[in-house]
Amino acid sequence: MFQYSMLRSPLTSGGPSVARFLTLLAGLVLLLAFAPAAPRAEAKSTKFIELGAKNINGLKPNCGRDFTRDCAVEGKVTMFQALSAKYPGRNFVVPFNGKLVAWSISLSRPTAVAVDDNLAQLPTFNEIFGAPSRAGIAILRQVEKKKKNGPRYKLVRRSPVEVLNPYFGSKVTFALEQPLNVFEGNVVALTIPTWAPAFWAPRVCNRDPSFGYVDPAKCAIAQKRYTWRGSRVPRGEKDKETCNLERDDEGQPNEQLQKTAPQTGIDSVRRYSCYYGGSVLLYSATIVGR
Repeated sequence: MFQYSMLRSPLTSGGPSVARFLTLLAGLVLLLAFAPAAPRAEAKSTKFIELGAKNINGLKPNCGRDFTRDCAVEGKVTMFQALSAKYPGRNFVVPFNGKLVAWSISLSRPTAVAVDDNLAQLPTFNEIFGAPSRAGIAILRQVEKKKKNGPRYKLVRRSPVEVLNPYFGSKVTFALEQPLNVFEGNVVALTIPTWAPAFWAPRVCNRDPSFGYVDPAKCAIAQKRYTWRGSRVPRGEKDKETCNLERDDEGQPNEQLQKTAPQTGIDSVRRYSCYYGGSVLLYSATIVGR
């Protein structure tokens, strides 16, 4: 995660993809309304879930013109929210066989120019990660459970990648023209080829250049309650800090920033060794059972 001292604005819904998704849901309702009556036991088998809904609807992304929280974005990675205090258990593990029909993401509106002593967010992140801001959904299957070196996941399916810039400052839903098959136990992740301003992090974890976290005790609690995994491995001397993306005082990227990349090849296997705490990636996935 890459941080500066900055923040963001309220959640809204909008965009043409939302209209497509509402049309899709309306079609499903009509199909159910005019379908032949089913036995009660069969009717109970109808399943529908939006993984990550409580996160995306209850938290506001950092970055933007409210600078009370550090600006935090993520880039060049495939990642998934593992734990969130808003959910019991693992957040994005698929609970039943079905189809992923849509996904949503809540985005801040990064500043385009410098405000007071704060860097211009948009051009800074474009320079670090590339432009435009883009993301898509990835379906992962765990193939190895090594706690010491981190679990390994195979990429089994993925959605098209969407350009996010037109939706900055809102929550947008992308309906999939070709829904993705998912199976119980799969993990729904977000692939970010460049960067995405879709992170929530609490004020207690704001960083002070001289004193560390603003409230270390409360930040330590947040780091245990909110965690996510990324398609990276630590680089360097057995130091978890080498999972962090950083630039030095001269603007040069560290090794992790130079070499980090998302998992994009179907059937490729990657180790997700970098485990981060104290933040939530604001995306969700809508799944309809078979």
